[in-house]
Amino acid sequence: MVRNFTKSIVTLSLVFCLVAEPALANYRAASGFFARRDYISSAAAYFQAYSYPKAAGEKEKAEWGLAQSLQKLGFYYSASKYYSFIVRRGPTKRNVFFRKALEELGRINSTISLGQSHIVQLFKTKIDPSYVPQPAQGFYFYYLGIEAFNRRKFEVAEGYFRRVPSSSPYFMKAQFHQGVVANLSGGHSKAVSYFERVRAGAPKNEAGDWLREQATLNIARVNYETKRYRQAIQSYGQIPRESKDNWLEALFEASWAFFMMQKHNNTLGTIHTIHSPFFDNRFFPESYILQAITFLRLCRYKQVKTSLARFKGKYRDVFSELNKMLDKYQGDHKGFFKLIYDYRSGSLNDYKSSWSILDSLSRTDVYKEAGNTIRFSDNELALLSRYSGRWGSSGLQDELSVFLRYKKTAAVKDAGKRLFDKGSGYYAYLKELSDQTIGINTEMVLGRVDALREKLQVGTADKKINFIGGLQELNVSQDLEYWPFEGEYWEDELGNYLYNLESLCGKGKATAEPVADGDE
Repeated sequence: MVRNFTKSIVTLSLVFCLVAEPALANYRAASGFFARRDYISSAAAYFQAYSYPKAAGEKEKAEWGLAQSLQKLGFYYSASKYYSFIVRRGPTKRNVFFRKALEELGRINSTISLGQSHIVQLFKTKIDPSYVPQPAQGFYFYYLGIEAFNRRKFEVAEGYFRRVPSSSPYFMKAQFHQGVVANLSGGHSKAVSYFERVRAGAPKNEAGDWLREQATLNIARVNYETKRYRQAIQSYGQIPRESKDNWLEALFEASWAFFMMQKHNNTLGTIHTIHSPFFDNRFFPESYILQAITFLRLCRYKQVKTSLARFKGKYRDVFSELNKMLDKYQGDHKGFFKLIYDYRSGSLNDYKSSWSILDSLSRTDVYKEAGNTIRFSDNELALLSRYSGRWGSSGLQDELSVFLRYKKTAAVKDAGKRLFDKGSGYYAYLKELSDQTIGINTEMVLGRVDALREKLQVGTADKKINFIGGLQELNVSQDLEYWPFEGEYWEDELGNYLYNLESLCGKGKATAEPVADGDE
């Protein structure tokens, strides 16, 4: 007990001396604190030794010790600041901590994302791959691959992805991107093999579930692209309903596969779910165009006009309001991000007609990554306030506070710009769809319906295959009851709706009322 009391007195005396007189701070004292696992004191001491080095090489050693101390305390972003300084100097003889710092950055990034902009800056320094330690190779080569992929240098990207070791936490993500590159290069079977590998090997956690679903979606898309519509629908059907984002996207994409197979009742039933009040703020404007041309193929011209009118009614105000929104936030990317943030947090009362746009933007990886950066930075800022009394006037708290706030600002500005660009893309997309509705209406008014339907001729596949709702095939022995629903929506039936409409083509004036009411 006496020994512990004496030890505490010595520790407190050292901290007092370090805070009171920076000139007394030195690397040896900091190392002593670190060895005793007093990381609060060692962080302050290392910071002062880093700021006022007394001997050659002491600044570099203190920098490493400071990063280590902060990491031990749970300040992962703050630690990455100093690890990044080390890595950016490159693997020189004097920079003895380069390899270890790169390893630690990879470890931190696999726990909490550092952010794409941070990592891009990190690897601007050209590094001989032979200097990259094995534990850091996954992190290093994966992000070089991502950077090359974003610049559309797919061969270069594929070369980097191949160098990610199978033992790395980045391996499955690299395999996924190899699948994307293979498909872009025309290697469809090879792409599916990569995606299947990801589905089998993705970790059993939230991030792994998301990656697995993305791989499943891409298998479906490859099958759709190669006109294997039945297999595409089967893959879409494997997206779990609990995954609200991917499940609804899978339903919409599957509706196109049904259309290409001329399974029009399946197409209309799937769209019925997408148009339900449960998903009123979701952005699927193309679904109205698909609904219209499906009715057109069934020669149900009254419903064609109704679908086109619904598109116009739902998105006319969206189009106008989105235009005003883009004008207002042109050049104010921080403000645009905050607009989306306010929508997501439920505090936005403006732009209600465009909430579907803001909702869609808030579901992007760009927004989610920036949101994580804000959350992790705020967590560290809150943690920082707990140590203010222990770090005194060392200056460490001020430096970390400035860094964390800058990291938040940089993430918001970068994400805001990319989200603004995506919002501008939505505007062009709505304009294109609007032009399509005008074209369809014009052809119908001029009586050129047959010519218009001819343009919609599609290939068929597996004509004998029937699908029940939920993208599941109908077994031969399975009884299925069809019912004429009239606009009802039951939450437990979402995704399982199936229309029972016959084609009116060649049956005289094709204006009969539908069995499944189109008013939804």
